[in-house]
Amino acid sequence: MKAMMWFVLPGAALVLAGSVASAQQRDKGEGIFDQLLRECKLTEDQQAAVKEKIKARDEVLEKWDKDNAEKMQAAKDAAREAASKGDDEAKKKAGADMKALRTAREEAAAETTKAIYAVLTDDQKAVWKSYELYLATSSRYRKAELTGDQQAKIRAVCDVVRKEIAEAGEDSKAARELASRLRWGIEVFILTPEQRKAVQAPKKNSP
Repeated sequence: MKAMMWFVLPGAALVLAGSVASAQQRDKGEGIFDQLLRECKLTEDQQAAVKEKIKARDEVLEKWDKDNAEKMQAAKDAAREAASKGDDEAKKKAGADMKALRTAREEAAAETTKAIYAVLTDDQKAVWKSYELYLATSSRYRKAELTGDQQAKIRAVCDVVRKEIAEAGEDSKAARELASRLRWGIEVFILTPEQRKAVQAPKKNSP
């Protein structure tokens, strides 16, 4: 019942319609600085500090990319070859290898990324967490080709759910249940039947 209320409470669905209607389009091609500036309303001092820390992070990532270029290319080649041959086991292994490399890349930049967010106030961090939830959630529905109005509704509901996740605890069972109910609510109350069909994973044929 509570999940349903996220989608029907006055203001929870359309309060951001005007400001978020084209959010997904604006996010394309934007760097982290532009997104932080827009979403968190950085002060001039914060802008200078964030730019400096983003530069440090970019240098770490550039070095990692250079050092691991051959591994990344090998993993991509393996994934393409597995896909072309329809080899499920090889595809699974290639996917796991790519995931491990992406995780290693994130871990390499973890400290410099943490330093970026350390510049934010507690209120700004809460805003950014909500924005990240919106991006992660909306990306699940790329195949649905969301309208501006639908994006606005998803963003508004993510703001509500993000606060509840923070109260429940980031890695708690309750937080995972909230995330699950968020996806359920979007698919039931926001997506059209055609969009729901578009985002459904294709079923494997029975042997």
